[in-house]
Amino acid sequence: MEVYLLRHTRVALGGQYCYGISDIDLADTQQEDIQELVAKLDGIHFDRIYTSPLKRCKALASAMSRSADVEDALTEMDFGDWELKKWSEIGREQLDDWMNDFVHIAPPMAETYLAFSRKSVTFFNELIAGAGKKDKVLLITHSGPIRAIICHVLNLSLSRAFNFEVDYGSISKIEVVDNWNKVKYLNVQGGRL
Repeated sequence: MEVYLLRHTRVALGGQYCYGISDIDLADTQQEDIQELVAKLDGIHFDRIYTSPLKRCKALASAMSRSADVEDALTEMDFGDWELKKWSEIGREQLDDWMNDFVHIAPPMAETYLAFSRKSVTFFNELIAGAGKKDKVLLITHSGPIRAIICHVLNLSLSRAFNFEVDYGSISKIEVVDNWNKVKYLNVQGGRL
């Protein structure tokens, strides 16, 4: 089985903002960005496609297929009171506390990364348990779920989730052979696969 993890394309909001579960728009270059990804995946037949319910993923899913299944477990993390605030507007002490243990400490009115990651990992485990050996599945999602799934597959502590990049429009691939999961590639951009 092959599982492709595709992060949505660039967003309209700049990197100075904290966002997760907020349903924000894609960048003005969304059509070009999406077409580049569709071309990159050209020739790969997916048995199933799942997408986050957020519009930044659904736009890509609709360009890929008319039959993508919406999956809540692929939604990005809820940052609670920090959603759509500039990082510079969040209190330095509060932000430092969270950054020192983002796995177990939640932003105000939000969820911990540990609780959040369980949803994505549970979905991934159920997906591979019910799939055929030759299935190819595409998950269109966000960096949070991708990081959680990659950490799970590599048996890494969630505290290492930011030790690798997951760029906009990047593709990662997991291969499952006889109950053995391995990362085939991570954060691939540009060119064809």
